[in-house]
Amino acid sequence: MVNRVALVTGCGKRDGMGRAIAATLAASGAAVVVTDRQPAGVPNRRQEVLGITDEGWRGVDSLTDEITAAGGQAISVLGDVAAEADARRIVEAAAAWQGRLDILVNVAAAPQGLDRTDVEQVPIELFDLQIAVAVRGTFLMSRFAVPHMRASRWGRIINISSMAGVVAAPWSTAYSAAKAGVLGLTRALSADVAPWGITVNAIAPGMVATSRAILSMDPDIDYDAEIKTRGSSLAVGRSGYPEDIAAAVAYLASDGSAFMTGQTLQLDGGGRAAPFVRRPPD
Repeated sequence: MVNRVALVTGCGKRDGMGRAIAATLAASGAAVVVTDRQPAGVPNRRQEVLGITDEGWRGVDSLTDEITAAGGQAISVLGDVAAEADARRIVEAAAAWQGRLDILVNVAAAPQGLDRTDVEQVPIELFDLQIAVAVRGTFLMSRFAVPHMRASRWGRIINISSMAGVVAAPWSTAYSAAKAGVLGLTRALSADVAPWGITVNAIAPGMVATSRAILSMDPDIDYDAEIKTRGSSLAVGRSGYPEDIAAAVAYLASDGSAFMTGQTLQLDGGGRAAPFVRRPPD
């Protein structure tokens, strides 16, 4: 990926997929622009209510420091991907940095909390927020990035969706609708831009160990134990990690993925096969 410029949204959290994706692309040789609405990302309701902070982590600024310390190239730009003016500014800043924009990874998603409940209790404004960030944000960022990719006759757009947008997920009407919208947008956009050498694909992660995986308000919950328990029910016997998603993004961002477009890569650890899996003896 030498001489490629990548723009990755939703990079503020230390344990998030955005950070892992940006670091992986940088390690592959891409110059990376990282962005989020605020430096350390927007906190989920659990983090807000319990006052959970990540001491010593300065968000996208810490991430750019990490990448440059490892020999890579990175800058940060703040903004709201769901706001037209911000989305345009972020894309233009990324393209101006090195004179091109080759890869866009749409990771940003709205924080989770009170939207994760029965449909009768979902606040309408939180439904709107999920759609705004995931669908409108992905659309705006892609819309403004496409002209730069068309100009160079090469591009990669990778959208992070969710298995909640593929299969039934209880208490997730807003989130599932938003993530399913990302999949539809991915398919349609891929047809628009394929003749210019631009591919558009989505990744639908299942259980991934990030702060958004835990919605419980119990301040004493053992995060590591909870992640391990959930992962043990999957076919592969463990939860996914941001680095698993980043590895898939690296492939979709490469020259080797040129024949794949309009597709959804489901990374769920073989979840639906779990009840039929035989485990090897200890």
